[in-house]
Amino acid sequence: MLAVSWQPAFCEGKSDKPECVSQTAGRYDASHFTLHGLWPNKTSCGTNYGFCSSQPQQKNFCAYPEPAISPDTFQQLGQVMPSAAAGSCLQRHEWYKHGTCQSTWDANGYFQTAITLTQQFNASGPAAFMRANLGKQVRASDFYTAIDQGLGNNAHQRMKFTCTNGQLVDIYINLPATIPSQPDLRQLIGAAKPGFSSNCGNSFTVDSAGR
Repeated sequence: MLAVSWQPAFCEGKSDKPECVSQTAGRYDASHFTLHGLWPNKTSCGTNYGFCSSQPQQKNFCAYPEPAISPDTFQQLGQVMPSAAAGSCLQRHEWYKHGTCQSTWDANGYFQTAITLTQQFNASGPAAFMRANLGKQVRASDFYTAIDQGLGNNAHQRMKFTCTNGQLVDIYINLPATIPSQPDLRQLIGAAKPGFSSNCGNSFTVDSAGR
């Protein structure tokens, strides 16, 4: 599963986080979906699919060791995952909770794959739809149409949409069990199991940075 967030709406409820304090209308995460995580489902990890390594769970994400990723990967990650750039260390939590539940990639490969999939999601149309409607209330069906146009017929039927206070915050995207080294998100979604849910109702508000 690929989890992405609309950062302005996320920051409405987490305004004290460094990445939210520093957010501006001109920054990437004010106009693109951000990476929450890439979540492998390894059966041996149990139903929560988390913490498959021997690393103890930490409440403070920065208490985890930094995963071994290259400077270039970290720079790219800082754009799509603003917590990494701001120093609140979501990338550490994501690696030890989820990244360790797969054996395909090392930490660098895992994050490169997650970055690529997030970039492809943004480029496929959903981010443009949100940018065109900042501060507006939109019909959920119109957003689903924008997703389907970019990612394939009924692509939204393989996603979960989560709203808080009438604002879209998170999208959870079903993916197949195996992801190739050069992933194509449209093809992956087409191969994934259907599973739609939404608590957004017929419409939601597109939050903008600073509102």
